Amino acid sequence: MFKPNCLIKLLKHQEEVLKNEFSILCWNVAKLTLNNSYKKFIDTLIQNYDLDILLLQEVKKSLSNELYLHDYSYILSPNIETKKHIFGVLSAFRASCENELSLLTKKQEFSYATHKISLITHHKFSNNKTLLIVNLHAINFVRNSDFKNELDYIHLIIKSHYGAMIVAGDFNTWNLKRVQYLKGFADDLGLKKVEFSDESNLKKVFTNSIDYIFYRELDVTYAEVIDSKKISDHNPIIAKFRY
Repeated sequence: MFKPNCLIKLLKHQEEVLKNEFSILCWNVAKLTLNNSYKKFIDTLIQNYDLDILLLQEVKKSLSNELYLHDYSYILSPNIETKKHIFGVLSAFRASCENELSLLTKKQEFSYATHKISLITHHKFSNNKTLLIVNLHAINFVRNSDFKNELDYIHLIIKSHYGAMIVAGDFNTWNLKRVQYLKGFADDLGLKKVEFSDESNLKKVFTNSIDYIFYRELDVTYAEVIDSKKISDHNPIIAKFRY
């Protein structure tokens, strides 16, 4: 394995703005994106929920084949590359992407293994205001202080954005200290957490949730955690927003 050095992207909606009402899917797909059961399941989700934005973590892509994602534009920000595959976070959307920034963690897990990755994208509404989205896969096997430092780094990059914002992904908040650091991160940015009336399918470790969608300057009109039938060890979470 080695550290990749480029994004993979296909942008084909650059003349389109983001709708004032839009829906998001956030899901750690556990490297199963080449699996037929995953493909059928996400196809059903896209059809049933009319999803405008997909935020996926642990995506696996073959280096020899194109990535098929219906009619979405997409950016795949990798953190691992092998001889045959590339892995990372993927943001897909049916609107223009004004710019993107990939943030590899400064630390490596276990000090010598892999980095984690976050992808920041900007999307315009009809009034030319911009939505900033962070698709985040937080670093895991490091000290809590290192986890906080990585959040602080992301905070430093996005704090100057004054409009609508969504920060979503797998935060690996499996202990209370990490939960506290994440709460401080969200509070400093004025972010609210999407709440679910039923959390029975929400991925938790030691009773702590690790998958979240945070937002600001938006209204949540719907939120649900979907049972993925054990396709992944995480379940997809869906939120619909009104701007």
